[in-house]
Amino acid sequence: METFEDDLKAVVLQLFDIGALKFGDFKMKVGINSPVYFDLRVMVSYPPLMEKLANLVWTYAQHKGIKSTVLCGVPYTALPVATLVSVKSGLPMLIRRKEPKAYGTMKLIEGKFNPGEECLIIEDVVTSGGSILETANDLKKDGLVVKDAVIMVDREQGGIRNLTDNGINMHSILTLSKALSILLESGKLDQTKVDEVKAYIEANQIFPNGDLIPKS
Repeated sequence: METFEDDLKAVVLQLFDIGALKFGDFKMKVGINSPVYFDLRVMVSYPPLMEKLANLVWTYAQHKGIKSTVLCGVPYTALPVATLVSVKSGLPMLIRRKEPKAYGTMKLIEGKFNPGEECLIIEDVVTSGGSILETANDLKKDGLVVKDAVIMVDREQGGIRNLTDNGINMHSILTLSKALSILLESGKLDQTKVDEVKAYIEANQIFPNGDLIPKS
């Protein structure tokens, strides 16, 4: 997958250049601070980047032999890329609302599907995996089967462990460690910053509820 790796490197460098991958001191959704932050919301302003990410996601899903018949992006940042994957692959897309409509059909899951169908979840960034578990639970309530999730970025802070414990295979096209290596090799980061972020990752493994996973 040489072309895949070349495209992945180009994506990482572009994410850094447009400020979608930042280094500093950031408050995370799970309640702790982090020296690195992925803000992939900005990618909606860069259609070629979104298309490249969608191609990487679908290529990786095929490489892993995922056989889902529908897909669902975790709301809301993953929705643009999930939409492009749906168009590229021909897989029907579902939309999970964060809250049911208060009128009309009052559905939580929008789209056409049959109970028993297997749904692939697409997510932008995973820390603990909590958002994927929330989405999977709502999909399962409507009779869908969730076995796999393809992730654009794995922060390596417990997501794989938490999803595996809940019966979901997590497939990441990019890990934080890989991104750090690319930025180091490209002269965007120095070794001191890389070591700082890696130490943070090791010290901050997180359960889906935001609690730190005790070191074994």
